Amino acid sequence: MKYLRLLFLIFSLTVLCYSQRTNLTVTNGSGDARIRGRQLTHVWADPNPPGMVFDRWTGDTVLLQNPLEYHTKVNNLSLNINLTATYKPSPVWNPIYETINASQMGYYFTAAPVGVIFHFHGTGGSANGLFNNSEARIFANEAVAENYAVVSLSSVDRVNRQWNPNPQLPNNPDMQNVQAAINLFIARGWITASTPIFANGISNGGAFAPRVSLALGFRATSIFIAAGTVNILSQTTVPTIWNLMQNDGTIGADGIAQAAANYQNLLNRNIPAQYNLLAPSPVYPERFWRISGLTATDSQTIYNSLKQNGFLDSRGFLIQNPTVSNWSSVIPLQYNSYLNDIGDQLKICYTEHEFYSDYDRRVLNFFNVRL
Repeated sequence: MKYLRLLFLIFSLTVLCYSQRTNLTVTNGSGDARIRGRQLTHVWADPNPPGMVFDRWTGDTVLLQNPLEYHTKVNNLSLNINLTATYKPSPVWNPIYETINASQMGYYFTAAPVGVIFHFHGTGGSANGLFNNSEARIFANEAVAENYAVVSLSSVDRVNRQWNPNPQLPNNPDMQNVQAAINLFIARGWITASTPIFANGISNGGAFAPRVSLALGFRATSIFIAAGTVNILSQTTVPTIWNLMQNDGTIGADGIAQAAANYQNLLNRNIPAQYNLLAPSPVYPERFWRISGLTATDSQTIYNSLKQNGFLDSRGFLIQNPTVSNWSSVIPLQYNSYLNDIGDQLKICYTEHEFYSDYDRRVLNFFNVRL
């Protein structure tokens, strides 16, 4: 009898837990307060206002996984949770473009930068990707807010638009351009020979980043959606942070596993390293507001089109990989010029092969420690 009463008590408490609804109030951001009985709920800060970047969450931050990230998760361990996204000032800036040995280079320098971050594009990209892509520009803005200079080069190869794989500086024209850019900045008095230099690479650029970091003695490397080359990472002493995506169909499960192995190799050799794997997240009504030129109302319209046409499940997750689904067919015609940007956001939510700004704080903190 006591056993039956105990089972009934456990059942009653379980029903109560799953029937209670957390009252989640998010100021300057979005969250899903409709979820009952689940311990983790996504929250997102609104897009950065002009002249500002996301700083941190305030309020019931003890329940947050990371109060310094614009997109994080909250534990629904309280019936009433209040969170506010706060922002800090950031320079309003635009890149300057010039050429290095006939290759395009874009950059922005603060008055006395604490360091320089070189950004290396993926296959098919160019120097302007750092400044024109919504997610990459958010990263650049946050770096500038912390007084970093940001530099982006186009690979010498303008056919495949990939980075040269040669590990030796004398035989690698892309490394030669990076060194030439550094020499130019020193000659102009913008940096000194001792200014910390960092690499941030995407996909094919993620393979190039540790290569150039090793050859030129950079302070740290950030690799996005790439495993990196084994023979380089097995000998590098440069601290390295990986940022991968769970459903990346380009590098696949083998690439994700190889990144983890490369990360472990660095740890085994006492080289500072970090490994981050982004999990899928819901498409929420304000998701597309972060695209330059779109408003919160535009985002809601796009979201409604996806939801009403069966591309999202009851929790807002994409039902199918956006690289193969026909989602673009339901987007209202007035947003045709934004289809690539919308697709980028959907790939991030699904965690397909795309640069994302969710872990900007982790990358910049990894760099900051090595200033």
